[in-house]
Amino acid sequence: MPTEIRHIIFTNEEVIRAVVDYHRRAGNPLPSGSIIRLEVQTEPQVRCALHIGADDGTRQVSWIDNPTLAACLIFYCINQRIPLPTKSAKQLHMMNEKVTLVVHKNAQTDRGGARVA
Repeated sequence: MPTEIRHIIFTNEEVIRAVVDYHRRAGNPLPSGSIIRLEVQTEPQVRCALHIGADDGTRQVSWIDNPTLAACLIFYCINQRIPLPTKSAKQLHMMNEKVTLVVHKNAQTDRGGARVA
């Protein structure tokens, strides 16, 4: 049975926008301030940290774990009208130093539903 594999590669700006929008719409906004930088870690799984500078000069780091980051990027794709098969395995990887959503669609995932790892 053929397998379709798609790689959706996000810029750092898109990852930040996806995380901010997701948290705002979920009613769980990130700490107030300006996002200074995005840090991505790959071990044990892809996750990211937003380094936020508050107006009073303090800095905070807000970590986004793998399942939440995947949800942010899937939500971003939906809002940008990037088609994603509902019944597919979805995983986060790094490709060319960018966060990448890898979508696997085959007969097994058609029956088994989505999986985020």
